[in-house]
Amino acid sequence: MGPDRLDWFALLLAVVPLAFSFAVFRVFRIGLAKELAVSVIRMSVQLFLVGLYLTFLFRWDNPLISVGYILFMVAAANYSVLKNTGLSGKMYGATYPPLAFSILVVLGWYTVLVFTPTPIYSAKYLIPVAGMLLGNSMRRTIITLERFYSSIRDDEEGFASLILYGATVREAAYPYFRQAYRVGVAPALAGMATIGLVSLPGMMTGQILGGADPIVAVQYQAVIMLAIFVTTELATLLSVQMSYRRGFGPTGFFRREIMKAR
Repeated sequence: MGPDRLDWFALLLAVVPLAFSFAVFRVFRIGLAKELAVSVIRMSVQLFLVGLYLTFLFRWDNPLISVGYILFMVAAANYSVLKNTGLSGKMYGATYPPLAFSILVVLGWYTVLVFTPTPIYSAKYLIPVAGMLLGNSMRRTIITLERFYSSIRDDEEGFASLILYGATVREAAYPYFRQAYRVGVAPALAGMATIGLVSLPGMMTGQILGGADPIVAVQYQAVIMLAIFVTTELATLLSVQMSYRRGFGPTGFFRREIMKAR
């Protein structure tokens, strides 16, 4: 038995506490009241539309439509990756395939071999799990790519000197990659190490509120955390590998045109 549907009055009461945030923005002259209002409205409209679409998507339960929707989600996520890393649209073809490949491969593995829903292509499993994998992969890819390319751009002379001294692009880029990778993976490791002690994850909490046995909720959450970590690893590594081949010229020097103007 699932949780009761919230009525409109309950949803209105959920919005009322935001008055505190608006008051803080006004008192301290933060200047983000308009942005907060727009974000809340966009979130509400987007979630409502997604809810309507998913209702039909689950009803159709067509694997081709489900995969198509996942690829559309990847496209939207990839746009966010480019926007937040400062990379230009020229890099779209280098960052989209790693995200799509990692999501589909890991999703297929855990769906077929671990979750084993009936039918195996059940949209109720594919879409929510893909969303969790993609959201986390997007965030980590943004952190890693942004740090990787911004550190090279800020230290372009140092990078160029390594090339002039005979280093290959891979050898010259390795220190920057290692630093960026450590920055990207640190939050994931910290989150995995403290899950259950510091916070209860959203999926686990949702299952418990929906009436699931806590042990079952824990099992699913543990599997999802592992799937998320593997997906983010694969997406991050492939994104750096595929993008840096476009980021450096034949002589090994950094192509500044792949970055948006500051």
